[in-house]
Parts: sequence; C-alpha cells; structure tokens
Amino acid sequence: MATMTLKVSFLIVFASILTSCNMPGASEATQTSILPSPTNTSEAAPATEVPSEVPPTAEPGDGAELEAILILSPGLGSVVSSPVTVSGQSRPTFEQHLVVAVHDESGAVLALQPTIIASEAGTPGPYTMDLSFTVASEQPGRISVYETSARDGGIIHLTSVELTLSPSSSSVVSNVISLENISIGFPPANVELGGGFVEVTGFSEYYFESTLGLMLCGAGGVGEAHDLCGTVDNVITSTFAMIDVPELGVPGPFSGELTWSVSEPTPARIVVYAESPRDGGLLHVNSIPVLLVP
Repeated sequence: MATMTLKVSFLIVFASILTSCNMPGASEATQTSILPSPTNTSEAAPATEVPSEVPPTAEPGDGAELEAILILSPGLGSVVSSPVTVSGQSRPTFEQHLVVAVHDESGAVLALQPTIIASEAGTPGPYTMDLSFTVASEQPGRISVYETSARDGGIIHLTSVELTLSPSSSSVVSNVISLENISIGFPPANVELGGGFVEVTGFSEYYFESTLGLMLCGAGGVGEAHDLCGTVDNVITSTFAMIDVPELGVPGPFSGELTWSVSEPTPARIVVYAESPRDGGLLHVNSIPVLLVP
C-alpha cells in the first residue's frame, strides 16, 4: 500500500477536490463468478461506438491518482461485527449505482447489497450502506465495493479492504484514504486500437508474486456469468502483466501485452486486476473502454 505520508498528504488534496468537483462524469483468467453482479438490461452499444464508461478519477498531481471508489470506513486492519457500516466516496457511475459485498475467509459472499451514490447524476459523491452478516468465529475477511458495466454487466472498477470479521458486538474500525491501487497509463480511455496488439502499461501497488491479471472484454455475450466480462464468452483474450518492483512489497510500473483479432469495429474494455492469494477473490479491478478495429 502507499506509505502513510502519501496517504495523509493526498487526504488534503482529496478533500479539496471533493469540495470543488461538480462535473459529470500469471493467474488464470478464465474464472467462474466470484462476485454476483446485478442484472443489467441495458442494450449493448452499437459496434461503431465507443461505450461511454466513466473515465478514472482525475489525477491530483505528481502522477498520483486518487482511488475512483474510496472505502473510507472501515479501513485496512479493522475488526468489524454485524451489521457493518461501509461508507466512502465514489466517482459518478451508471445511474449512480454501486454494489457492496462482505466476503469470509474462503472468499464466499456473506452479504451483498446495491447502494446509490448520494449526489446528482454525473457527479461524484458519498455512499453508505449497512450490511448484516454471520460468522461462527473470528476470521479474516474482505469488504468490496464495485461498479458494473451498463453494457455487459462485468465489473468496471472494484476496491476492497482486508479486515477481520468478528461474531462479537465489538468493533475496532480504522479510517484510511488510499491512492488508486492500479492506474492504467496506456492506452488512454476511449482510444481506437488497430493492428491486433497493444502493450498495456501503468503503475500498481505490490500484489502477490508481482503479478496482475490482464483481460480484454468484448461487446457483450450470453452464457455462464463472468465477474469481469459479464459472461464467459465475452472474454476476447486473457493473460497477465508483471509489476517491475525493486523489492517485495514495493509499488512499481507494470506492463503486459494483449493480442486479438476482430473483423469489424468492436467496443471493448481493457481490464487489469489483482487476486487474493488466500481465496482467489478480486482485490482490485480497474478498466478502460476502447474501440477495437481490424
């Protein structure tokens, strides 16, 4: 994670941005569904259009990027009991919808509930949600907050926090503001990509074995549910990206290569994600919309 010095300094920047901002908006990648996503009945975008996914949160300076979906409470290392109040700040999303989930030590979903960002459509704002869960004993767990695609139902962006779930009524909650864990630097959002190849680069927090998942999701499909692309048959290609770090536990730049073949212009999403070495669940997801052309 980013150092405490960075977190404190960017807390000041984050507060000022929220005050002034009022504008609209190698791990195996063929996985079965880990996080249920709400059913989305929106029609797929025409093949000649770039989908209007919300771009990442604007950079506050020095190349650092504030997290698009902040979990302000509970923070990393908290001990929480049921019901737990999850609160934070988010960039604008489709119809201002978010999904909040609680996972146990095996990654199973104990509670899942949609919530609404408390601000006008197209503007960032706060969210809060109380979730009830049941555990028989104290155990490691995770709270995830994520945004899904209006086109394919896959996860566009996900933020999570590792904590302890307790069956007792006592809680110890920390509050932490973090920078974006996985920032995609290239290609830019909504760009047209031809030639069937792109090197995806960016900057990431350290994750297990310096490895990130890298995936290309298509224009929509049917069949078995898939967390990141909506359906399994909507996965165009999947591989991994490596984080170049000087030592274990240190953030660094990442890069990975995607190849594909399309016969016509195809709206798609480049997805970069990190998985938990404990349970295989999603720790963080970031994605950008692109248009693939022959």
